[in-house]
Amino acid sequence: MKNENVICVSLDALRTAFDINKQYWEAEVSEINALPFCYIQRAKAEIDFNHKQLIPYAIVRNHKGEILCYQRHGSEKRLSDLYSVGIGGHVNDQDEGSSVVERLTNGLQREFLEEVGISVHKEQFNLIGMIDEEETEVGHCHTGVVFTVDINNADLTFDTEIGNPQWKRIDEMDLSNFEKWSTLALKLLRKIS
Repeated sequence: MKNENVICVSLDALRTAFDINKQYWEAEVSEINALPFCYIQRAKAEIDFNHKQLIPYAIVRNHKGEILCYQRHGSEKRLSDLYSVGIGGHVNDQDEGSSVVERLTNGLQREFLEEVGISVHKEQFNLIGMIDEEETEVGHCHTGVVFTVDINNADLTFDTEIGNPQWKRIDEMDLSNFEKWSTLALKLLRKIS
């Protein structure tokens, strides 16, 4: 785990702003930007259940409308070997910006370079909503801010944490092998499509 300060929102503030019992819901940029945020040292944030770390989570689509999915490898043992449709990760205090969403998209740009080797302009990220669940270890201390990003670039260079990358339509995915966040993000995407 990196020694970094990560962006967080109090659980009370999330409950005041949204009905987090829904597990996934549409959200506007203005609603995310209105959240009062702070930075907490990551090791502490992982065990602080009074705050949730805001994690940008992007669903990547190609020009055919297929979604990038992959098997997780690497440092996040709670998700190891599960399939995912999300590119993203922790946003730290180096991911500066004038608003919450700008900080999240700056962090997302960094994650795209690290995980799939491409530069994505902030304007390509389309906020669609949020996901929150309390059923998994990851869910107890993280809330996902879900974006879509459409790319035409087939020249992706995958990080070692991304195994078996492939492009699939939603109806081709066996969601029983996917992490909880991916199933929620795909439900959100279906809801707005």
